[in-house]
Amino acid sequence: MNRAHALFLTLLFTPLLTAELSAQELSIPCDELEEKVLAESEKDKVTRITGFTPAKPLERVSPKYPSQAVMRGREGWVKLSYVIDEEGRVKDPVIDDFFGHKAFKRSALSAVKKWKFEPAIKDGQPTQQCHQSVQMDFAIANQTGASRKFIKAYKDVDALFQAGDIDAADKALSELKEWDTLNRYENTWLLNMDWQIARSLENVEREARSLTRVLASNGSKSNGNMVFDEDYVAYALQRKTMLDSQRGLYADALSSFDSLSKMESQQARISQIAPLVERIKSVIESEQNLTVPVTIGKQGSWFHTLVRNQFAFNNVEGELDTVEVRCDTHREKFTVAENHIWRIPPSWGQCRVMVEGDSTTTFDLIEVAQS
Repeated sequence: MNRAHALFLTLLFTPLLTAELSAQELSIPCDELEEKVLAESEKDKVTRITGFTPAKPLERVSPKYPSQAVMRGREGWVKLSYVIDEEGRVKDPVIDDFFGHKAFKRSALSAVKKWKFEPAIKDGQPTQQCHQSVQMDFAIANQTGASRKFIKAYKDVDALFQAGDIDAADKALSELKEWDTLNRYENTWLLNMDWQIARSLENVEREARSLTRVLASNGSKSNGNMVFDEDYVAYALQRKTMLDSQRGLYADALSSFDSLSKMESQQARISQIAPLVERIKSVIESEQNLTVPVTIGKQGSWFHTLVRNQFAFNNVEGELDTVEVRCDTHREKFTVAENHIWRIPPSWGQCRVMVEGDSTTTFDLIEVAQS
């Protein structure tokens, strides 16, 4: 990022409030089993779907903009995932991440629960559909650029960072994060600084999280509201591919690379990272177990997209409540047990694991090699 361009104010015109899909709609059904048992899934017989019609939206209620946020000019976003049931209703929405006013979360959940769909059809019968996700953006019309107050505060943080006083810069940034007047443009720059500080501190988890949030806040070329340009986005995706690989989050790494691969003007970066992607694929196909160290965190839940159809838990320290497996064609919820291998039929498709428990709970999730 060329710092000569820092805080160049652009006019970003956005609707009063938007709620639009930020992820691909998947045309896959799922059948829910809420049994709290540790079933031997190798005995399950799941038939590959031959006839399926995806759910179609009938009504999407826009989230209400919280009055306490709009009065202060606060902007942000909420990412959610959910299931569409046999009657076309949204079930079990879960907040994946958010940035901005805390009230955005309540508003987003309230809105998505009111959405209605024509249900998915499998073999002539209504069925559930999994892997639905959305990013709801809270934006105010004609909210443009950064305020003078923010520019001064940001420059103060940047000066500390450039001087090498990373701890002081981090403290000043933490104070800036508490402002209740930050708009989308300011959010994006703030998260950019958070990324730089995290990288200097060699905090891989924080750096990856900041990059994800920068990309969520940045806007899009199609909407004409990008804060940072395509070169920045390409570098962020390249960097995130590397970070996710380091953490053993191989599905996330491949997803970031897939987004980068769609940027026709970024062939140089695509070529640079391609060898790493090939190594990731080799590791996934290898006979070694893949271990992901986990801390649940303050949200009380943790998400992970699997690259294999066998997984287990080990070294659990603290309380874990449940593990829910949401696959392309199936969903199950279990209690958590160590020394047990969950085996997922390949016909269920790609699966995402959601684990709930105490914020301080730690454990290893192991993606087990095929025996």
